[in-house]
Amino acid sequence: MDALQLLAKIKTDLKSVFFRNMLVLMSGTAFAQIITVSFAPVLSRIYDPDAFGVFGVYLSYASIVGTVATLQYEQALMLPKSVEDAVNLLGLSTLCVLATTILAALVCIPFGVQISAWTKAPELGRWMWLLPISIFFSGIYQTLNSWSTRRKQFHRASISQVVRSVMASGAQTTAGIGKAGPIGLIGGWIAGDVCATCALAAQVLKDDSRLITQSLDVGRMKHFAKEYADFPLYGGTRGLLNSLSQSIPLILLTYYFGAVVAGLYFMSMRILQLPMNLVLISLRQVFFQKASEVYNTGGDTYALFKKVTLGLMSMAIGPALIIVFFAPPLFSFVLGAKWYVAGEYARWLVMWVALTFFNVPAVIFGQVYRKQRNLLLQEVALLICRAGALVIGGLYLDAIHTVILYSIVGVVFNIYIVLWMWRLLRYQADLCRAGI
Repeated sequence: MDALQLLAKIKTDLKSVFFRNMLVLMSGTAFAQIITVSFAPVLSRIYDPDAFGVFGVYLSYASIVGTVATLQYEQALMLPKSVEDAVNLLGLSTLCVLATTILAALVCIPFGVQISAWTKAPELGRWMWLLPISIFFSGIYQTLNSWSTRRKQFHRASISQVVRSVMASGAQTTAGIGKAGPIGLIGGWIAGDVCATCALAAQVLKDDSRLITQSLDVGRMKHFAKEYADFPLYGGTRGLLNSLSQSIPLILLTYYFGAVVAGLYFMSMRILQLPMNLVLISLRQVFFQKASEVYNTGGDTYALFKKVTLGLMSMAIGPALIIVFFAPPLFSFVLGAKWYVAGEYARWLVMWVALTFFNVPAVIFGQVYRKQRNLLLQEVALLICRAGALVIGGLYLDAIHTVILYSIVGVVFNIYIVLWMWRLLRYQADLCRAGI
């Protein structure tokens, strides 16, 4: 491809609806991430690693339950051809969130102290009653976000992300100056979630309230609960297992090595994921909508998968190498000397994080092609291996080698997922070309 052809291709890409939607989301995400990054050196200096460790364990609990709050029905919002059908999936997802919140309250309020003590994070016990609040607003946000993506109203997510970052970072900083400890981080995070959800809900009600009220039907919701039962059965279970896989390091690192090590791990992952989320938060929403559209219209899903996967891979290699060689001194300089060890963790974790960056198309196409059972089985195997790595490390290794072992497991499984979907979609493309 010569220079003129390359320029023509870039010009065409810039004009594409897919790219424009990505830019809308990325602009809001970028601004939100800039705010979060700007506050990171401040928060790292007014909170100690153990406070971040307790905060990380809280987020782990919230993530584990929050992942299944909608029973994954919000993921199915993209699939029906009729917008009225999608409205009933919106209602179904909302009801699931309400039910999950009530169940979480019945567990967390009376037994929160015992759960925290069991996982050797007793400082968290008195704040466990906040978990149902986090679960409710997180679930409603997921549902409204998927609905906005279905409606191609991507600016809504951009606005809400900025609101979340401003409120969370501001509240956490204010509380930290007041020496609030872990509750400052937890309370600030909840404030951001509440404000982001309310901002998104206001936009949805303004634009779509008539459509929603006219289309909601209990009978249709029951019908879709059965028709898309594979989403809670396989997708919901897979989401829970994936969340456990992502969250279990903080819980087990706290159990075996204490809150300080968990806090160092949490900060390393936070810094690694901040720039990655700049692309992925936007990509997941836009790409799910685009992949579903290409699939429903009989388009070339393999070409789309290959283009996006290779593009993400090329974006990840350079930053990953910088982290491998320079993370410890960078962490120490930007965040403060007490975070040097977090940089040591980051240089090993970045191998796994980079692979999670470009496996997103594989996971999304797995959902679009309704390969929920395969994804579930992969997630079961991943959880077992990850938990095994952490337990072995906790019993026989030090903290850094435990983190390395955990990262290696993630690398192997993510490579497998990408290659599995690559082969599947190429096979489908070959069948189409052969007219079968």
